[in-house]
Amino acid sequence: MDTKRFVKNVKDRVFTPIRLVMLSFFVIIIAGTLLLLLPFATRQEGSLSFINALFTATSATCVTGLSVASLHDDFTVFGQVVVLLLVQLGGLGFMTLTSTVYILIRHKISLRKRLSMREDLSQPGMADLKKLTLDVIKLTLAAELTGAVLLAIGFSRYYTFGESLWYGLFHSVTAFCNAGFDIVSGSTSVQKFYSDPYILTVLALLIIVGGIGFVVVSDIFRAGSWRRLRLHTKIVLPTTLALIVVGSTCIFCAEYDNPDTLGKMNLGDKIVNAFFQSVTARTAGFASIDQGAMTDFSKTITVVWMFVGACPGGTGGGIKTTTLFVLLVTVYATIRQKREIIIDMHSIGRETLAKAATIFTLAISVAVISLLGLEICMNGSIPMSKLLFEQVSAYATVGLSEGITTSLNTGAKLILSLNMYMGRIGSFGFFMAFASSMKAQAHVKYPEAGIIL
Repeated sequence: MDTKRFVKNVKDRVFTPIRLVMLSFFVIIIAGTLLLLLPFATRQEGSLSFINALFTATSATCVTGLSVASLHDDFTVFGQVVVLLLVQLGGLGFMTLTSTVYILIRHKISLRKRLSMREDLSQPGMADLKKLTLDVIKLTLAAELTGAVLLAIGFSRYYTFGESLWYGLFHSVTAFCNAGFDIVSGSTSVQKFYSDPYILTVLALLIIVGGIGFVVVSDIFRAGSWRRLRLHTKIVLPTTLALIVVGSTCIFCAEYDNPDTLGKMNLGDKIVNAFFQSVTARTAGFASIDQGAMTDFSKTITVVWMFVGACPGGTGGGIKTTTLFVLLVTVYATIRQKREIIIDMHSIGRETLAKAATIFTLAISVAVISLLGLEICMNGSIPMSKLLFEQVSAYATVGLSEGITTSLNTGAKLILSLNMYMGRIGSFGFFMAFASSMKAQAHVKYPEAGIIL
């Protein structure tokens, strides 16, 4: 066999598209860790250990927002810029950015790079992939710049002109990328602005636009009417709206009289903050109310909403809204004893059902194994409910916390770092990357197993 062909075959088998995406995120995390360890990245030289730098870099690259240090109090402007760049790279995806550069310089994109772009953008096919990639960059720039201007106007009531510009840009990027990092003093996220509906609304809109996915936003502008929208968009929009409305209503009712959360606010602020909590729980990570002070009911709602997460092709994590939708309609059809599931004149195939069930099962499995690991590492020093909140927040790349992140030991931080990494890649793709490639099975029809369920 020709040596070049042999080497090419080995490269194709080893460096699969999903592995290239995983490798790109891993390289960014390591580079970010080394940059954060530089003496001028923190206000006190040597105050950031390697494990804390790794945790922060992983959280930023995986657009999570969990932090073991205050970006405002512990990091210099250089350190904050590093975190912001990691968030931007993680939100867009390194392969998407490099592919964009290739497109702009009119460099030919190989099939392998196209496959990696498809994985990065969570697309089923490769049609119009170059156009979609450029649309992603245009949408990102437009949304983040608009958000930066709007937020700078809002922050101008609290900070100087220069600070308002920096605060506006930083929080616009982290909100659109669903990261949840903030540079507000006090390490209480955006609780300082709980009575400022303007700032909270702008942040929420950026979170929603970034979370529903680039394909959906592009489809909305392209279609012009509901009938012309793709089926994916027709599923994502109602599901997202339902989650926001149900979450807002539940949190509003549960926290209405809670003096530590919504109870101290007027009616208008209660509505805005309940809405914001419902939106941010879907992988953003900003907190306008104390997460640890919420009622158990609201914490449960938040955990479930974090677990569901954002939409495919967006900047958030979780099992995704489409997975939830497919599982729910499958349960409904099974109960009604329907052999075929029809949505908007389209049939949901067995492969889609199997993938949705796999994603859900993997997420549950990772949660159980991670919780056991966290419990062993912390040796009962932190209640299981708080560990569950933290684990789901990490895996779904949300960033909300009940305030235990800084209390975690090295083992627990490594477990959560791995959760954030898997959550950003996607559990399905992560485990598929380690599965050995199988030869195509012969078209043999086997008798159906009569398994009793």
